[in-house]
Amino acid sequence: MTEQQYQRILGFLRANPRREKIAAALTRHLPKVFFAVYAAELIVLAIQCLQDGFAADRLRTLSGAVLMPALCLLTTSLLRKKLNRERPYELLPITPLIHKDTRGHSFPSNHTASAFVLALTAFQLSCPLGVMMLLLAALTGLSRVAAGLHWPKDVLCGMGIGTILGVLQLIIF
Repeated sequence: MTEQQYQRILGFLRANPRREKIAAALTRHLPKVFFAVYAAELIVLAIQCLQDGFAADRLRTLSGAVLMPALCLLTTSLLRKKLNRERPYELLPITPLIHKDTRGHSFPSNHTASAFVLALTAFQLSCPLGVMMLLLAALTGLSRVAAGLHWPKDVLCGMGIGTILGVLQLIIF
């Protein structure tokens, strides 16, 4: 994305105080929604596991719900550390929608990767919940770019990593 494109997006969001407030709130708070739903999911899966006397299929499902998001976080964290790509607000004269002091570690987007793997994890409990979480995961990625925190490639790579690991979890576990 170019500086002009970021300026257009940020200008659109900042032109209306309410729109700016909503966009900033989404960027800040969507990750919290994912972790709250994920925590609730782990509790439900653990209860199901206990109720079924630790049946192998329930244990496998619970294990996958823990292991794949952890692998996703590890993968994105290692890539971010190794590549250390600069963020848009470091290279362009833009002010991000929300205050951020982080330097580098832009690629891939950890928030987006986590959102997608956790959204796919939600399918283990409920298809409608999984669909809703996938829509929120897409909104998470868009909000990271719109806020000037990530490049589109950061978000696309995060989406890819989260989706691949989430689908693998559903297939394997």
